[in-house]
Amino acid sequence: MADAADGKLKDLSISQTKKSKKDGAPKTAAKKPQQQKKKIEGAALIGIDVAKEDDLGEWYQQVITKGQMISYYDVAGCYILEPPSYAIWENIKSWFDAKIKTLKVRNAYFPIFISADNLEREKEHVEGFAAEVAWVTKGGKSDLEKPVAVRPTSETAMYPYFARKIQSHRDLPLKLNQWNNVVRWEFKHPMPFIRSREFLWQEGHTAHLTKEAASEEALQILEWYAGVYQDLLAVPVIQGTKTENEKFPGADYTTTIEGFIPATGRGIQAATSHCLGQHFSKMFNITVEDPNSKEAGKSEHIHVWQNSWGLTTRSIGVMILTHGDRRGLVIPPRVAEIQVVVIPVGVTAKMTPEAKEDLYKKVQSISDDLKSVGVRVETDYREGYSPGWKFNDWELKGIPLRIEFGPKDAEKGQVTTSRRDIDNKDEARGETKVDDLKEAIPKLLEQIQSDMFSRAKKAYDEHRVQLTNWDDFVPTLNGKNVVLVPHCEGDKCEDEVKAKSARTALGDGVAEDKQAPAMGAKSLCIPFEQPDGGVKEGTKCINPTCNTPAKSWILFGRSY
Repeated sequence: MADAADGKLKDLSISQTKKSKKDGAPKTAAKKPQQQKKKIEGAALIGIDVAKEDDLGEWYQQVITKGQMISYYDVAGCYILEPPSYAIWENIKSWFDAKIKTLKVRNAYFPIFISADNLEREKEHVEGFAAEVAWVTKGGKSDLEKPVAVRPTSETAMYPYFARKIQSHRDLPLKLNQWNNVVRWEFKHPMPFIRSREFLWQEGHTAHLTKEAASEEALQILEWYAGVYQDLLAVPVIQGTKTENEKFPGADYTTTIEGFIPATGRGIQAATSHCLGQHFSKMFNITVEDPNSKEAGKSEHIHVWQNSWGLTTRSIGVMILTHGDRRGLVIPPRVAEIQVVVIPVGVTAKMTPEAKEDLYKKVQSISDDLKSVGVRVETDYREGYSPGWKFNDWELKGIPLRIEFGPKDAEKGQVTTSRRDIDNKDEARGETKVDDLKEAIPKLLEQIQSDMFSRAKKAYDEHRVQLTNWDDFVPTLNGKNVVLVPHCEGDKCEDEVKAKSARTALGDGVAEDKQAPAMGAKSLCIPFEQPDGGVKEGTKCINPTCNTPAKSWILFGRSY
């Protein structure tokens, strides 16, 4: 099933020029003299020492490792998800799992191994993954009689089961979901969360009696995927349909949510929900007796209508790239493992043990009060570290809100708060009465969540440019934008647009940002919300050599 990992698995690396270390960690590119000067002033040893805007690849590597999101592993392209990142995945899982269960989707688990016969049974489907399939050829020291594949997706593993399980229209709908891992043994530059050889996801597979029921479910799932990004991760997305070129192999059509990375101006596929039609049910002979034909005195069998849909841990990478800043991670409160850290301040060598114990008791009371209203809180009593060092450490990890409490705060009956999402440290600070914390802190966390989404949406809106003139196409892309253009929806024309907008096709006479990716623009989606209700009659396709009427506005962009 194609999803955020993209069925065709295009190049996802941030830096086109970086190679991979043997353990999968990208090498740090040599800095030019002017880049050395741009290193963040005063960066602590534990902090990020390169600006996001100067070297996104190096910045990303530092943020995810120093922020304790991942650790590298001795198999290239595979990574250890540390507790803070896995907690984000757990929060996504809890939210989405509750949603799909309202549709009576049930969780199951199918083996990670798929027989060669089953995998190769559906050739059109396999073509999208063939280059990335990992095969097991030995068991111990013995060669296997037939190699078995490590699942790149589970259609071919699950649908023989569907054929056995569905014997009557009364067995429909059959709705199963897996929370599992998949392996795609690709050889392009790895990038943790965004592109890896093994990743976590959920994959839903359902069978329905009618096309209408399948279509209704596919759109509902897509709406919830948008909710994961927008309501939980504070990342804006555009909902739409993939073009014929970009749809999932074997599907009737693919619906998608498309995100945007402002730092690179590139689009990114966030999750997909596929209407598979009857393609797989015909291949795997999943049929039921048509209840309507039986009522008419006939006995006809029909193939069921199927869907598949998936969301991956790529979502965490998109969140990091969207919100992270020069100080490290910025994690939205709704998914953060720790929402608030409480740090005692004003503890000096002259403080008596009794005064220190009293302060710590009050800090613990603040923590207990917040926990009682559902806030996820950590207290930092670490000895031997200054408050400033602790502030930097928690900021690096992206904790949404810091509470400082010292003797002077105790006298005033208040705490000092500092929001992680606001870059200006003076503007980030505030004061709250201790007696008001149970009500005020949850409200402040929700405000942080809302403000993070608003800022990200504003950036996406400003970098989504509508145009009709081909001469503006590449310069607009080079301005770190995606473009909404009229297009004929022809697959060959789409290929031409991609080829014409690639760096190699532009020639020396075209002014271009040399930092821009070399690839051309591909179609991201046909947005559900069409400008002005759709293209006006007589509007031509953006491709100057096409000379065909446009059918819809299509979002194009360089993409991960």
